[in-house]
Amino acid sequence: MKKVLVVCAHPGDEILGCGGTLALHAQRGDDVRVVVLGDGWTSRMKSLEKGLESVDLNVLEKQGREALAILGVKEVQYHRFPDNRFDNVPLLDLVKVLEPVKDRFAPDVVYTNSPFDLSVDQEKTCRAVVTAFRPQPHDNHADLYSFEVLSSTEWNLIDRTRAFTPTYFVDIEATLPLKLKAFQRLETEVRAWPHSRSLDSIDHHAKSRGASVGVPAAEAFVHLRSVKDGKSI
Repeated sequence: MKKVLVVCAHPGDEILGCGGTLALHAQRGDDVRVVVLGDGWTSRMKSLEKGLESVDLNVLEKQGREALAILGVKEVQYHRFPDNRFDNVPLLDLVKVLEPVKDRFAPDVVYTNSPFDLSVDQEKTCRAVVTAFRPQPHDNHADLYSFEVLSSTEWNLIDRTRAFTPTYFVDIEATLPLKLKAFQRLETEVRAWPHSRSLDSIDHHAKSRGASVGVPAAEAFVHLRSVKDGKSI
C-alpha cells in the first residue's frame, strides 16, 4: 500500500488533473488524501454566471467531498486562501499548511498543479509543494508529479521553455467513467461543450492523451523529482 497525497489550488483541480489515477490508487488499496488550498470561488462573487451571485463555500466543499468519494478518496482538507489572489499570499503561509501534512502522513507519492499554468494560484501551489517537500537527509522519499488542469494549463501563453511537457502517463481507461462522474458532481465547475471544462472535453482530452502513448485513455504528468536509494532502483 502506498500513501498518496494531492495538493491543489482549487476544488476540481484534483479531479481534472489526476482523478482517474486517484481512483486507480484507491482501488488497489492505497491511502489517498487531498489538500485543497484555495476557496476556488470568491473571485467570482460578483459574477452572474449560472445565476450565482454568491455561493456558500460549505456547499462547494460538500460537493467536493462527495465527488472525491466517487473516486474512493476518504479524506480531504479544505483551506480558504483567496481565489486567484495567491500572489498576495506569502509562500511561507502555504508551506506552513503543507509541512504538518507531510510530517504526519509521510506520503510516498505527491501530485500537484503545474508551475506553467495560467492561474497564479496553481503556479504558486506547485512552488509551495516543492518547497515543503524539499529533499533533506532522511526526508526525501516522496515522488513528486505535476498534472495539467483544463482551462488553465492549455490557456497559458506558449513558451517552449515554460510549458507543460508530460513525461509520465497513466492508463485510466478503467476509471475514466468515475472521473467524469466525479467532476459532474461539482455543479459550479461543469460547463457546456465546447468549453474545456465540459464533460465531452474532459473525455476527449483523456482519449487524446491516451492515443499519444498507445492506450485508450490517459492522464499526463511531469515527473518533478524522485530520490531512490541503491536498493530500490
